[in-house]
Amino acid sequence: MSFFNLKKDQHADGYTYDGQGQERTGIVDNVFINLEKGCLLLRYPYDNLSTSARVTVQEGQKMVFCSEGMYSDCFEPGSYTLSTNNIPFLEKLVNLPFGGKSAFKTTVFCVSTVRQRFAGDDAGWGVGLTVRDYTLGDEGVTIKIGAYGTYEFRITNPIAFIRQYSGTQHEIWLADFAEEFKSAVSQRIVPALSKYFSTQKISITEVNNYLMEMADSARKSINEYLEDYGIELTKFDIEGVNPNEDDPNYQQIIAAQTSAGEMDLESRALARKRAREGYNYQQERQFDIMEGAANNTGTAGTMMGAGMGMGMGFGMGGAFGAQMGGMAQGAFGAQPQTQAPPPPPTPQAVAFHVIINGQQAGPYDLVTLQPLVSQGVVTPATLVWRAGMAQWAAAQTVPELAALFGPPAPPTAPPPPMP
Repeated sequence: MSFFNLKKDQHADGYTYDGQGQERTGIVDNVFINLEKGCLLLRYPYDNLSTSARVTVQEGQKMVFCSEGMYSDCFEPGSYTLSTNNIPFLEKLVNLPFGGKSAFKTTVFCVSTVRQRFAGDDAGWGVGLTVRDYTLGDEGVTIKIGAYGTYEFRITNPIAFIRQYSGTQHEIWLADFAEEFKSAVSQRIVPALSKYFSTQKISITEVNNYLMEMADSARKSINEYLEDYGIELTKFDIEGVNPNEDDPNYQQIIAAQTSAGEMDLESRALARKRAREGYNYQQERQFDIMEGAANNTGTAGTMMGAGMGMGMGFGMGGAFGAQMGGMAQGAFGAQPQTQAPPPPPTPQAVAFHVIINGQQAGPYDLVTLQPLVSQGVVTPATLVWRAGMAQWAAAQTVPELAALFGPPAPPTAPPPPMP
């Protein structure tokens, strides 16, 4: 790092500056500072300039002038000749009548304004915190998580940075600044992330879909704090948010979502089954109601049991639903105020469950099964079952159903022998 072009001579320290040898009286004619990489701030080594001094500010830098304890001016990149035209406070300090070239006491700081990124172990950030997850309800539960990422920053307001942080320090390096900066930012990351979880009500299992939005929200919140120090986060990334898998509340969330997923898969399978068989959810519920009524004793139950067998057997869909609805209303809608004692229960007809196209159907009584046999829907090899049977069996092996298939064909006589 150099402030001037150094030259060797015979002085005690072995160095001097261009145009400023042993006879130097405190008037510096050229102010130029070349900041090394990683240097955030450097104070100019002399504190007496003249109104004719030349000041050069490079890109990525700003120069701050401090006089009598007051930060008075901040020079942007460019070249300047010090005069009362560009430094208003000189009019109060410089005795211009004496030749117009007067020395004045001032302190000059050169501040880097380029984007800065920490190196090595300081390159990223990581925090542990507790947030509220609303997967299980409006009240939410607290879970422990860890978040990590990277960031970059730059100094946007050199005067504020000097006032609030550096003070009278002669130099500040990025490596020396890292620990304090990381600590300050980490303390603001925790409430920023907690607030995002609470306001957006996202689930920890879906959080990785919102990393960019979460990072942007946190960066804005942290920059509100850093603004007083003249610093801005130019980049703030969240690379991951991981839950503590041993947290009981997190395990409860996973269990609930697994159960919900299984129910969703089951619901979709039932919907596909209804679509294949030609009815919808409302009709299925109507079937269930009528099946319960059909299991009751009495005339209405017997009538509805027979109707259900016919309807299910032939897949009559919506028309059957409307018809059975009317039957149910007629059977149960109007009841006389006085009723005769119920008749004795009618003997229950034998009813069979059958396997048709890989799906269980029924139960069907013999009257309902007869047309199904005639149409070839039920064959002698069709598996059937009724109450009392130990297992499913081929229809032709069940005595009650054997008659539906007719007598077995007589054996064919062998052809006569050849002469």
